[in-house]
Amino acid sequence: MLGTVVVNADDLGVARGATLGIVEAHRNGCVTSASLTVTTPFYQHAVDSCVRPFPALGIGLHFTLTSGKPVSPRERVPLLVDERGFFRWRFTSLFRAMAGAGNPALAAQIEIELEAQLARLVSDGIHPDHIDGERHVQLIPGIFECVVAAAQRHNVPFVRAGAEIGAEFLTGGHLARILLTGGPVKSWLLSRLTRRARAHLVQQVRSADSVASYLYTGRMDLIMAKLLGGTPRAGITEIMVHPGIPEESRDLAVGNSEIERYMMDTDRRRELDACIAHRSARGSIPLTTFAQLAEGASA
Repeated sequence: MLGTVVVNADDLGVARGATLGIVEAHRNGCVTSASLTVTTPFYQHAVDSCVRPFPALGIGLHFTLTSGKPVSPRERVPLLVDERGFFRWRFTSLFRAMAGAGNPALAAQIEIELEAQLARLVSDGIHPDHIDGERHVQLIPGIFECVVAAAQRHNVPFVRAGAEIGAEFLTGGHLARILLTGGPVKSWLLSRLTRRARAHLVQQVRSADSVASYLYTGRMDLIMAKLLGGTPRAGITEIMVHPGIPEESRDLAVGNSEIERYMMDTDRRRELDACIAHRSARGSIPLTTFAQLAEGASA
């Protein structure tokens, strides 16, 4: 069976530069889908400049616990915030906090915030067709189950839990760069979490079969030609990209210095250029959105 591909851009709404990059990657490139963050000051800019003008772009929730400020009232989620009201967590600290028997009080507040983020989209007339997580927090045990349950309640058909395929494209020329960014360790951990997560999916909530790529996150330009240059693999493949215009993200303040630097990195421009360079993939391989896949399955 011929496979299908969703080219999904993360970080819509995180920064002005990210949103402008995604608009360009959709209008003049191969991006068919985007994940929208609702916790930063640039959320409304993303809705007005990207979501509403481009209805063909699939939109999902980029569930966030690591940058910006909660949508929920601070008094309802005190375990999630620091003294300034920003999210206090990072992936590693959340993973540790939820390990073992978990943290019931923290999990309850995460569920409150997840519902609030989904409700914000719905209040703006946006029905998400997928949920993923900033810094992949949706894969953390205890959080993934909350995400799947919320997707089921809100009729969101897809959650990101695709199996990593990036390693098959690894070359010696890429190895040094991947090692410097901790890619192999991240890919190994997220691949293990993905295998666990797929066992916790339910009938109404699906995932892409494959994802590209945890190993190459932030530098998908290195392997885009291989991903989009031939016959797609069987099943659904999600290509995860982070296009942006770095100079438009100056002075970003979301309470997370790593995210702020990431939005300004010149790699965002490289990924944008790669998305534009592979615009022709729209006519040569089956590019789609999660909403279209869900409609096809129901039909």
